[in-house]
Amino acid sequence: MSDTFLPRKHRKGKYKALLFLTVAALLAGCFGSTPYVPTKDEDDLLKAKGADKALYETICIGESDPFVLIAVFREDVFRSHSAVLEQSFIPVLNEFGNTALLLVRPVEVLPLLKDASLIKAAWFGPQARLARLDTSLEFDMLSHFGKGTESSPAVILVQFRSLPKVAEEKAVIAAGFQIHAKEGPTYKITGPISGIPKLLDHDWVVYLEKIDLPQ
Repeated sequence: MSDTFLPRKHRKGKYKALLFLTVAALLAGCFGSTPYVPTKDEDDLLKAKGADKALYETICIGESDPFVLIAVFREDVFRSHSAVLEQSFIPVLNEFGNTALLLVRPVEVLPLLKDASLIKAAWFGPQARLARLDTSLEFDMLSHFGKGTESSPAVILVQFRSLPKVAEEKAVIAAGFQIHAKEGPTYKITGPISGIPKLLDHDWVVYLEKIDLPQ
């Protein structure tokens, strides 16, 4: 049942439960500067929520720096989840329908995944990378993750810091993209929406922009 239809006292209890789980994990000192090994139940939870390799490694490394998480919920984020996230001190950087970009710390991920209303989570990267992502492409990414079609291909203009060399082109291909046209430091590529975070993982990628195909 959506939080929108829950009695206020029940919704408040849910908020407190998520906040308690987050604080408990912090006090337990499980994360921090030392690596963390998920329990079998936590490992199963990560797999059930579709956590990708990058997200899994971010949790296990044990760092404390916040990062951006792509979170897919069962219900509309703004109407049903903004309050619980606010009470848990998890900023919503952007949202579209049932999908949101959340700024979280590694310690907050597992408590968040225990919420039954969250159905999928994926790693995006440091918050600063959002500045290199065109707004229309960002919303398109959120829309596809929300529909479960993040493997769908997209046509993207990628602007490099300088004229790409062989190593840069190989990294683009390794992220799942094909190169179709080159014009100086700007390439036209196609590949899965889910590969966008992998492209932005490289500092020599200055900007990603969506190309709308003719109808």
